[in-house]
Amino acid sequence: MSAIRFTVLLCLITVNFFLFAQENPRPTVAILDFEGQGISVQEVQTLTERMRTEIGNTNAIRLIERKAIESIMAEQGLAQSGCVSDECAAEVGQLLGVQFMVNGSIGKLGDSYTIDVKMFSVETGATERSKNVTHEGDIEGLLVEMQILAWEIVGLSAPPALKLKRAGETEKPTVAVMDFEGRGISIMEAQTLTDRFMTAMANTERVQLVDRATMGDVLNEQGYSSSECTSDECAAEVGAMLGVQLMVNGSIGKIGNTYTIDAKMFSVATGAAESMKNLSYQGEVDGLITEMEILSWEILGLQVPKELQEKRRLGTQAFLQQQAGVAPKTQIGALVRGLAFPGWGHLYSNERKWAYRWMGVEAVMGGLIYAVYSNHQSATADYNNYQSMYQAESDINLMLEYKQNRKNSRNEIKTAVNQITILAGITGTVWIANAVHAYMNGPGSEKKKIEKKEKNDEPEIIEQSLSKVDIGLAYEPSLQQTQIKFSIPIN
Repeated sequence: MSAIRFTVLLCLITVNFFLFAQENPRPTVAILDFEGQGISVQEVQTLTERMRTEIGNTNAIRLIERKAIESIMAEQGLAQSGCVSDECAAEVGQLLGVQFMVNGSIGKLGDSYTIDVKMFSVETGATERSKNVTHEGDIEGLLVEMQILAWEIVGLSAPPALKLKRAGETEKPTVAVMDFEGRGISIMEAQTLTDRFMTAMANTERVQLVDRATMGDVLNEQGYSSSECTSDECAAEVGAMLGVQLMVNGSIGKIGNTYTIDAKMFSVATGAAESMKNLSYQGEVDGLITEMEILSWEILGLQVPKELQEKRRLGTQAFLQQQAGVAPKTQIGALVRGLAFPGWGHLYSNERKWAYRWMGVEAVMGGLIYAVYSNHQSATADYNNYQSMYQAESDINLMLEYKQNRKNSRNEIKTAVNQITILAGITGTVWIANAVHAYMNGPGSEKKKIEKKEKNDEPEIIEQSLSKVDIGLAYEPSLQQTQIKFSIPIN
């Protein structure tokens, strides 16, 4: 009676295989329970069943159910736990009428678990594919390893979600970030800022983030580039393929001197927005990096670290200098250097154009003082000479001439002294003006201008006007004098 039942079952399997094969060219595969080495039979069966379930999810093969395998083996008087050789597996595969068999072993060595799996041809016995993995940790981690091996043994790459689970971070939501769309900035700048956003989000340690390479592979498979997939629909489609829970996309724009950042995090399953953030920023473009770092925390609803808040307050350059143990540049520093030497404060602030202007003005003033001082020395020498000649002369006419010449020399000395006094005063004024101007244009002055503008537009207009003070030397014909002139635009 058992022989009749076996024959009928074998015929049914063969007929079903023939009919299904006409409709679906996918290869047929059967998985035998793995051999356990150092772990219990129940644990091995549970892990093998997890592989069966996951390999069916790949849709790459047609899987024979466990019950069909057990029926065939029962008819042959075999138990799955005893059928561990390739010969036994091949015999079972022939009886099932499948093309490939999958078998393997799971062992424990110290604190490590090993999994070895092989898929081979029933007809030829040739190995189609083999994989192995070593897992350190709890035995529960083998469940994920079996899922990943299920994809790899059929020649496919495991979904990113499974790879993230392998890291043991299953309690954290999975997130993928699309490249922010650039509006008024270049694609490279937008990608750079997106990379910084992703790095900062990973540093929160609150999410599992899909890397850019994996994202790029999915986009390429769909025929998209990162710059083309900007809509929520496209992002949701990519998120579904990545197997993540949340997607983040947004845009970075520039209007005049103002940068705008808009970002949204939404659920892939429902499409509902989980968090939306936007901000405006004025200042140097490198300050956007800090804003993107802060945004990555805010969009997750997290408290922004004090370090990032300080970085925003000081500015990127000053913050990095502070971190490196270098005193940050300040307006006071520019003022002190400007007082020490004209133009030094501007060089300190990287205002080279203004530095050379102030140095040039002071050089001209120094040249004028030196020229007048030379006249003073020449007049003094003439005075002393005429004085000696006057005292040694007995001729009354020559004495009168030397006396007049001595008087003229004295007048020239007085004139030179007056000119030196005036020029010294002008030079000192220019020196002070240079220091004040260095302070007004010193490090951090742009940030202060923005803060003033938010409070009152008028102070900023005045400061902008003062920062455009133009200073130069000019010759006044009517007075026959070289004068220093100031030019201040009034808007």
